[in-house]
Amino acid sequence: MNVIKGLIVKDFQTIKSYKTTVLYMITIFIVCAFINNEVINFLPVFMPLCFGMLGISSFSYDNLAKADKYLLTFPINKKDIVKARYIYILLSTLLGTLLGFVLTLIAQEVKTSNILIGSTVASIIGSLSAIMFLQAFQIPIMYKFGAEKGRIIQMTMTVVLMVGISLIATALMKFSNISLDSFIVILKNYLIAILGIVVVILYILSFKISCKIYEKKEI
Repeated sequence: MNVIKGLIVKDFQTIKSYKTTVLYMITIFIVCAFINNEVINFLPVFMPLCFGMLGISSFSYDNLAKADKYLLTFPINKKDIVKARYIYILLSTLLGTLLGFVLTLIAQEVKTSNILIGSTVASIIGSLSAIMFLQAFQIPIMYKFGAEKGRIIQMTMTVVLMVGISLIATALMKFSNISLDSFIVILKNYLIAILGIVVVILYILSFKISCKIYEKKEI
């Protein structure tokens, strides 16, 4: 456990140089939110997305520093390295989610004097699930193809996934003879449970796939 903790701390230390850029982006977005009420609705999406991308960027930093070659000179299990990376990315995303939630409530109070906790929580959960869903595909791709090629492939995969999900949803509605309005009602009622189950399953599968890829990979 100490090894995993050390690896996570290493990743957080690595991205310290990126904090100025992140703070600048957050400040700009907050200012825009106070100027335009519509921008407030994007805070719960922007923050976890920003911090999630920050977590994924750790692959690029390690690639430039040749960190894996250095780490593997120590008695460290490859599975622990992968596990630490998943925990780090998840913590980064959750940190962004918490920050997005707090800033959204503050912006709502200051700008509109109307705090919408229910809708904000729903937006946060939806955004977090969507980002984690993408990460479940992104991380194994990064391990397989590296940071540079992986970035191009993950962008292509994102488009394919979005199109695929749309086609599957359309096919299910047609097969089940369900109207679009009924389908939206079903999603609203069961969306959180469905997303939660799917994301947990995908994250577990993603971790196992990444471990297999990294075990076979020559560093």
